[in-house]
This record gives sequence, C-alpha cells and structure tokens, in this order.
Amino acid sequence: MKGVSEFAVLMIALATLVQPVLAGTYLNCATRKVVIISGPSGDTWSTSKEDFGFWVDDAAKTLTFLDDTPLTIRRLDRSWISADRNGIFYEFDRQDGTLSYAASITRDGVTTTIVGSGRCEVASAPMR
Repeated sequence: MKGVSEFAVLMIALATLVQPVLAGTYLNCATRKVVIISGPSGDTWSTSKEDFGFWVDDAAKTLTFLDDTPLTIRRLDRSWISADRNGIFYEFDRQDGTLSYAASITRDGVTTTIVGSGRCEVASAPMR
C-alpha cells in the first residue's frame, strides 16, 4: 500500500509541475493575408505574409498578442480558441494548428475585407 501512496504523491507532484507549462503557452503563427478593397471605382486586392504570436493562458482563460494586447475571448477550450480584437475575428483549431481570421469594414462607401489563414505552432517563448 505504501508503494501506491508514494506513486500517487509522485503523480500529483508531476501534474503540478506540468500545469504552469500548459497555463502559459506561446503560439507562433505564420499566415497569408488577403486584403480586398471594394469601392465605387472598382476592386483592388493584395496579399502578404503575416507572422505574429499569441500568449495563451488556459488557467486564466486569456489570449494576448506578443505585445500583451488582450483579445476578447469567445471560446477557449482544449480543442478551439475563438477571439476578437478591433473587429478582427480569430479562430484557432488546437487539434491541427490552423488559424483563420477575418474582418470587414465599410466606411464612406468603401468596403475593406481582410481574410487570412495559416498555421500556428507551440514555440519557445520570446522575451516579454
């Protein structure tokens, strides 16, 4: 019986050590962004590569950009993260690492639509 209780104590100690790693995860994301501008004179578009990172704190249920700018969480669980910031909506599938984001803004008869997608990987955290 002593061996079982020692094993249980060891498992609890290991779980305690693992939790902080899971609580502060850094995601490094590489995406392709498309910007479409539609106005009275026609449509234009451009594409660009966009790399950025997120800090995910599962325990506190927070998501921030690398510069500590917070996002508003809509869903944060083991399989999915949904959040938004300044009208840009982010969807991250934790199962396969895909990230999609989109926004649409209309001002003075001109509509700007932003869509992007790519992959995120858990990475070594850069200096904060």
